[in-house]
Amino acid sequence: MDSEFVQDKEIIVASNRGPVVFKRDEKGKIELIRGAGGIVGSMIPFLKKTHGKWVSSAIGECDHYMNNRYNGKVPISLEDPEYYVQFVKTEEDVYNRFNGKFANPLLWFIHHSMWNPPYSPCADDELHQAWDSYQHVNSMFAEAIGEDVHKSEKTPIVMLQDYHIYLTPKLIREQHPDVLMSQFVHIPFPSPEIFQQLPNHMQTEILESVLTNNVLGFHIKRYMKNFLRTVEQILPTASVDEISGDILYEGHVCHVRTYPISIDIETLQKQGQDPNVISKQAEVDEIIGDCKLIYRTDRADLSKNIIRGFQAYDMFLERYPEWREKVKFVATLMPSRQDIKIYREYTDNIRDIVKKINEKYATPNWEPIKYICRGDYDLVVALLKRYDVLMVNPILDGMNIVAKEGSVLNENNGALVLSTGAGCYEELKDGAICINPYDLRQTAESLEMALLMDDESKTQLLREARAAIVRNDLNKWVSDQLRDIEMVMYEKQELKLKDHEEAVRMN
Repeated sequence: MDSEFVQDKEIIVASNRGPVVFKRDEKGKIELIRGAGGIVGSMIPFLKKTHGKWVSSAIGECDHYMNNRYNGKVPISLEDPEYYVQFVKTEEDVYNRFNGKFANPLLWFIHHSMWNPPYSPCADDELHQAWDSYQHVNSMFAEAIGEDVHKSEKTPIVMLQDYHIYLTPKLIREQHPDVLMSQFVHIPFPSPEIFQQLPNHMQTEILESVLTNNVLGFHIKRYMKNFLRTVEQILPTASVDEISGDILYEGHVCHVRTYPISIDIETLQKQGQDPNVISKQAEVDEIIGDCKLIYRTDRADLSKNIIRGFQAYDMFLERYPEWREKVKFVATLMPSRQDIKIYREYTDNIRDIVKKINEKYATPNWEPIKYICRGDYDLVVALLKRYDVLMVNPILDGMNIVAKEGSVLNENNGALVLSTGAGCYEELKDGAICINPYDLRQTAESLEMALLMDDESKTQLLREARAAIVRNDLNKWVSDQLRDIEMVMYEKQELKLKDHEEAVRMN
């Protein structure tokens, strides 16, 4: 990160889900809980270094209370502030339509190409009402960020995160034409044919808004190319340079780039040696016993392909019975979006298949699958250090940080079984056993291959994976974005200088 460039800048990060939430404990005292998700882990180190501000949705009344108490600038931590949070409060029914009806069930599914076109999505009245709420929440984000831009005594840089706030940049740009603004999309971007499942005016408004950013980032080239093709089809007056990624639309240039997100290697390695993690290793030993460990950790998200992973393990135990009682599959899974019916059903189906496999193969001294459904990051780290095989088999995802964390933390010469649908596949394919996420037989065979692989081959895979991660670490992810924002700033300065010189010449 160029510390000199950010020295006189005001960093304003914004996303739907924030870095912290506040809740009351059993005694009624308000406590701070770190937010979940890859965005939080990726942006917090940067915000700490710059003492910036994070604008996010208020999840409950405690967030709203803290926001009022600190006048929209909640220090984190309260005793020794490293950065600040501002919560955007919306009425519960509006937020539920924005997030639970539009952003997650519709936009998220479209981006992951997971709708079933003969039946869904259907743009009925309920969907259009949800769009109204999406617009409203985006306007509230724009208002909150705009106030920060207006009050800033430094040069503000607005860094928007993800798909929940696609409409925010245009609203900010209308009030602050010269503000430096970027947006990073943390999920895949679909092909034009899939994106066009949205009603026409929604397609247009989303694309027109995100193009008002100075810099627009995606994880990998495939997602960037999908976006460029989508703009060409839906906004025919846009001038798209597919080589550079620059898009000229209505007099404004948006620089579209790729920045593969990564991990803070040093912080992660320190976490691996934390006393709390070390203490969890005894629990891990008790769970595994003398067995080889196949491990996965995920949110129980439809895109993570968890059920096919267990089906492949079922096939593995069926085809290779010699591994029964010699291997254990441990899965630490967190329920996701349980306010949405299809996610609740998916979580129930996960429990059902785990129960079915355990009943099918269990012996008095052996349980084939240990399913852990609780938030325990220290346990996750201990398991990542210990696995023999790490299964990462998403249908499609933005990047998948787990594959990178496991490759850095593992101390057991473990092998990574990696889906070609993972965003990190392009970076880690030379350090993994790669699978088609839909192919159960190939996945089952890959599990056996990973378990039988000799130490030298596994060491080489780990070496390749770690080298790729070091080349693109978290610091580079942030630095590359700031470099391109800095380039835009100098372009603007040069343009103003030329305009001034031209005005002087004409006079």
